[in-house]
Amino acid sequence: MFVKSLGTTVTFFCFIAVAHAVAAQDTATTIGLIGDSTVASTYGWGPAFADRVNKSVTVLNYAVNGATLDSLSRKLDRLLEQKPDYVLIQFGHNDMKRYGAEEYGKKLTDYVQRVKRGGSRAIVLSSVTRRVFNEEGQIAPVIMEGDRSLPAFAQVAKAVAQENEVPFIDLNSISIAHHNKLGPEASVAYNFEGSDRTHFSKAGAAAIAELIIAELKSAAPELSAFVK
Repeated sequence: MFVKSLGTTVTFFCFIAVAHAVAAQDTATTIGLIGDSTVASTYGWGPAFADRVNKSVTVLNYAVNGATLDSLSRKLDRLLEQKPDYVLIQFGHNDMKRYGAEEYGKKLTDYVQRVKRGGSRAIVLSSVTRRVFNEEGQIAPVIMEGDRSLPAFAQVAKAVAQENEVPFIDLNSISIAHHNKLGPEASVAYNFEGSDRTHFSKAGAAAIAELIIAELKSAAPELSAFVK
């Protein structure tokens, strides 16, 4: 009798777990993306990311080629008007050409706080690496005027996320490790065209989206039910 009762109880809880998973997949969710050309629909990872979510998710890609935190400030407002559940923020490539890490941190903090005030959940990503290698076949970050480098900005992005208690994905470190493992020859397949070592081919975008999805499952576990 006890064994039969126990079996019934286990079956019931299994049913509840499955029901919750199905319900999560049927819940309409909106994810906003905002950033520069490495995220944008032209030759960024954004479209490949959108391909990895299930049918209940809408991805709004507000990233723009050549964008900085300054230049997309009004576009962030328009994105927040759509009331997304989550906003993934990735800037740095163009920002580092204009100001240092401290100023970048202030501007990024403003974005995160505006997203939170708008009722959405911010997820901060450090910038995906440029695929520039040194003679030893390892990624050699571009440095401009002292502290202006993507790794330096990545440390600031991490601090901003921690201070504002939002999830952080260190895409810069992850993508550097990824390309160091691949090496310069294999990494050429990621180039959008020719010697473009910043933007992505379809295969490159898909690989970067895969890195993001893997990290997203731990940074924001509640999104696991929505990604493939």
